[in-house]
Formats: sequence, structure tokens, C-alpha cells
Amino acid sequence: MDAPWPCVVWDLDGTLVRRGGLCPVDGIDAVLARWSRAGVEMAVATSAATPQARRAVERLGWSGYFGHVAGTGPGVHGKDAVLVEALLGLGRVLPEGGRDAAMVGDSATDVWAAHAAGLTAVGVTWSGTPAAVLADADLLWSAPDAPWHPPS
Repeated sequence: MDAPWPCVVWDLDGTLVRRGGLCPVDGIDAVLARWSRAGVEMAVATSAATPQARRAVERLGWSGYFGHVAGTGPGVHGKDAVLVEALLGLGRVLPEGGRDAAMVGDSATDVWAAHAAGLTAVGVTWSGTPAAVLADADLLWSAPDAPWHPPS
């Protein structure tokens, strides 16, 4: 699956890795490598603490894929603030920095934060989040090797 956006911000737990651990979602490595080769700017925006998130990305061998890893910390609370921090880390300032960008995540909070920042919201169901929970997403994605589609 090719990315139709030049900038993508990813949630970590439940989106890039299986919930509650550091095991990558099956097929996500190939997506990250392909999008990176295509020149897609990518960042991580997670509710985990920033140092913890950066260590996780490094342990997974993904540091080269992400221009910035943002998590919670002093002055940065809530997914909306973390998303803005991730975009700033890529040199993108809102509102213009949200154009032609997407947030990929597994929760209604990820969808809300994407919309609040003016990004396309892509909800993933591969970690068990029901599509109904992600009904406000612009697109749903059931597996890294599957096409995304509008919510029905």
C-alpha cells in the first residue's frame, strides 16, 4: 500500500506494535520501509512518555524511519498536544503543516486528535478496535497489507 500523503504520524501501541508490548504488528515493517523509501515524512505520536517511546522505536530498529518521536512529558499532555509536538518535530506548524498529512491510530482519541489538527484520520482495526469505535475516521485500515476504505 502506497501512502497518498507526504507526511504520516503514527500511534505506537496498538498501531505499530501489538498492544502492551514491543512486538511489531505483522506486516508493518514492510509498510514503514516502503513509505520511507518513497520519501514519506513520518513521526510517532504516542501517549507513552517521550523517553520510553524513543527507546521502543530504537529497540525495534525503526529510528531511521521516523523524523521525530513525540510522547507525553512536561507541558505535553493529551494526544492532541503530542500530535502537534510530532508535527513540530518534522518542521510542520499548524494549520498549514497539517495539510496533506495523516494520523494513523487505533483509537477514537487518535481520530479526534487528527481531525482537531486538520489531518486525515486513518483508523486501524488490526489490533482489535471495532470499526464502530473508529466510525469518525476518514479511512479504516484492517491490516498493513490490506487497502484502506471509508467507514461504512
